[in-house]
Amino acid sequence: MKYRDVLAPLVLLCSLHAALSQTPPPPTPAPAPTEETLTLRVASRVVALSAVVRGKDNIPVQGLTKDDFELKQDGKDVPIRYFSEASELPLTFAILVDTSGSQRTLLSDEVLGSDVFFQTMLGRPQDRAMLLRVDAEVDELVAMTSSPNRLHLGLLGLYSRSSTANGTRLQDAIYDVARLKLSKQTGRKAMIILSDGGDNGSRKSLDEAIHEAQQHNVQIYCIEYSVFTPGAFTSGGIGIRRSNVDEGAKILKALAEQTGGRMYTVGKMSLRSIYEQIGSDLRTQYELGYTPPPDLKPGSFHRLELRTKDRKQIVQARNGFTFEP
Repeated sequence: MKYRDVLAPLVLLCSLHAALSQTPPPPTPAPAPTEETLTLRVASRVVALSAVVRGKDNIPVQGLTKDDFELKQDGKDVPIRYFSEASELPLTFAILVDTSGSQRTLLSDEVLGSDVFFQTMLGRPQDRAMLLRVDAEVDELVAMTSSPNRLHLGLLGLYSRSSTANGTRLQDAIYDVARLKLSKQTGRKAMIILSDGGDNGSRKSLDEAIHEAQQHNVQIYCIEYSVFTPGAFTSGGIGIRRSNVDEGAKILKALAEQTGGRMYTVGKMSLRSIYEQIGSDLRTQYELGYTPPPDLKPGSFHRLELRTKDRKQIVQARNGFTFEP
């Protein structure tokens, strides 16, 4: 018998013995809760506010810290627990364009302005936008996307349809977008509305639309864009009176003021300049949060007041919320 014929079985036996004698590795422990998980649990009761601070010449103020702000709930001071400059957070926004008969001649300008805005604001993969058409129906032309090119193509769907031009379900659109779309997003959330403010056919009231935006910390920016000449204006058989235009402006102003956004009027400023100011706001926001008192009753409304210690500065933020545990 050759030497290698004896050695081979011995080597195999030694290998098996060594393998069997090794202590099996301990089971992998379950991962401990991560900081992100803990943060989410804590944040379930956090009231968040997105804020824009304006100083001299209406220019947004940057570089503030938590200690520069004062926050009150129902007139009582509350400590700010969470704070960040919102440029660090994802941005999600929806543009709602009124395509009813009263807006027919304005749509080409709105398409161009919105296209530039999409190209400007969507520079990061975490930033997303959607586009909706509002008349007697509410149509989602482009779902949430980070692609300016998809939104560019979606803008081709902004035209006035004679079959649905006699209605404007603006309040329904705001309610649904805030509740069904933006509520699911994290970070900064905004809605931009191009309309004369008139509503015809909505099932939801103005208060319900504002409530839903407030609940999900959605800032609404309203761009009042209307074709009005003294007397009555007629487009496609639709008459618009001065009182209706004034009422629309009041609606847009309420939507903006109560959600922490702003209202603009095309004519006083160009649409391009308005979009530039909105973009500046969205890039220079602050995100603040606090934990409300534990004794709040479900369904109770609570007034919020956020300001800076520098009383010359103006703060834009939502002015209230309804407690829904």
